[in-house]
Amino acid sequence: MSNKIAPSIFISYSWDDDAHKHWVRSLAERLVTNGVSVALDQWDVQPGESLTSFMEVQASKCDHVLIICTPTYALKSTERKGGVGYEQQIISGQIAAGIDRRKFIPIVRRGEFTPGEGCAIPPHFLGIFALDMRDGTHFDDVFEVLIRTIFREPKFPKPELGKKPDFMGGGARLPNRALRLPSLEFDGWELRSGVASAEASPNTFQIPSAEERSNIGVGDIVKLHFSVAAEDEEDPEGQIILNERMWVIVKGASGPYLWGVLDNVPSWSDDECDSDFDLKLGSEIVFLPEHILDFHHDAGMPK
Repeated sequence: MSNKIAPSIFISYSWDDDAHKHWVRSLAERLVTNGVSVALDQWDVQPGESLTSFMEVQASKCDHVLIICTPTYALKSTERKGGVGYEQQIISGQIAAGIDRRKFIPIVRRGEFTPGEGCAIPPHFLGIFALDMRDGTHFDDVFEVLIRTIFREPKFPKPELGKKPDFMGGGARLPNRALRLPSLEFDGWELRSGVASAEASPNTFQIPSAEERSNIGVGDIVKLHFSVAAEDEEDPEGQIILNERMWVIVKGASGPYLWGVLDNVPSWSDDECDSDFDLKLGSEIVFLPEHILDFHHDAGMPK
C-alpha cells in the first residue's frame, strides 16, 4: 500500500436547505472514495464542538478549499453573515497573505456566473475559473476535471519544452558558408532562373510547377542552369559565358534558400575558367526554388 499522503480538502458551503446539504455530502463522499481526505462539518463536527474553530483550522491547513457557490452563499459571503461570512474572512486573509489562489476552487451549484441578481460567485472570486456543476447531466465530466485538479493530473498535460529547430528542413547545416546566391562578379558563376526562362519561352521551355518546386526536400536531386565566366581565347582581356545544366543533390534548407552539392563533373576544363573560383563535383551550391529546371525525388526519402 502506498505511503503517499492523500490530498486534503475543506468544503466551504452555505446551509441553503436539506437537499443542498445532501448534495454537498454526496460530493464529499465521492471525493473520499477517490482518495481525497475531506474535511466536512456534517461528519467532522459533533454536538458541543466549535464550528468556527473547525472552519479556521481546516481552511488554513487543507491543500484545497472547495467553494460551493450559490446565490445564498454569495450573499452571505458579501455581507459576512454566519459561518460563510466567517470562512470568507479566513479565505480573504489567506489570499491577502499571498497564498496561491489555486488553493481555492469555486464550484457553481446554483445560480449564475455573471454579476447581478442571482449571481452565485462571491465578488472576490469573479473572474476565477469556476467549475459548473449545475447540470447533473455533465456531472461526471466536471467531477473528473475536479479530481484531476486536486491530484494535479491534468487531462492534457503541458508538453516538455523541446529543442530549437535547426531551420534547415531536416538536413545538415551548410558548413562555413553564408546563405547567399552566387554572382558572376564575386564568384565567377551564377544560376539562371528557370522561372524567367519559362516566362520568356513558354512554348519551348517547361519547368516543374510552383507546388512541386516548393516541395523539394533533403535527398532530392534537382537540375540547375549554371552560367560560368571563362577566358576568351581570342581576347585575353575579355570573357565569355559558358552555360551548362547540371544536377545537384539537396542537403538542406534555410528560409527561402536551398543548398546542396554538385553531382556532375563540369564539361569545361579548369584551364578554361577563371581561377578565382572552384566549381567541381561536390561543390556546395545555394539556390532558390525558382532556379529548378527539373527534379527527381529520392526514392529512399519519405515525402
